Amino acid sequence: MATAGDYYFTTLGFLLTLLGTLLAAFKTILTNRIQRNLSTPLHPLDLLLRMSPLACIQSIVYASLVGEPAKFVNLINAMPLSDRLNLVVKLAVNGALAFGLNYISFAANKKTSPLTMTVAANLKQCLSIVLGVWVFRLQVGWMNALGIIIALSGGAWYAKVEFGMKSQQSAGTLKAAGGNIV
Repeated sequence: MATAGDYYFTTLGFLLTLLGTLLAAFKTILTNRIQRNLSTPLHPLDLLLRMSPLACIQSIVYASLVGEPAKFVNLINAMPLSDRLNLVVKLAVNGALAFGLNYISFAANKKTSPLTMTVAANLKQCLSIVLGVWVFRLQVGWMNALGIIIALSGGAWYAKVEFGMKSQQSAGTLKAAGGNIV
């Protein structure tokens, strides 16, 4: 509901989006298990070291399937040198931001559950829409606004329930210790 509207897409784009969504969910569950259930859990940087080359290969294969490398080379050849340097800086900043996002995501995933990460991702999408409305003066319909409100309310409710469960577990741990804080 939050993103309802006119969509235009190709079949390949739609299929790649579905595959990306499945892979993202799989990555969240897998990284949580790798970081929590191994006898020697991996640090988020170790995980990035192992997963980044695979993601790079996957991206190159997808790009090659749709002919993006040839388009990119033609675009670069048509650019003046100053625009090429500007593009290199933009790509470097984008890479640094992606690295930081993945590091933070893996570090958070180590301390929470995959469900919590999924709820947080949905809230992030809704907050991105709200930020777009505020910064760029985008217009949203009543269905979009209702979807955003439902998603944000659901996230707040999830956080309240999760906090309540952790408080009960903490209180149970104190009772088991005889009420003494050790």
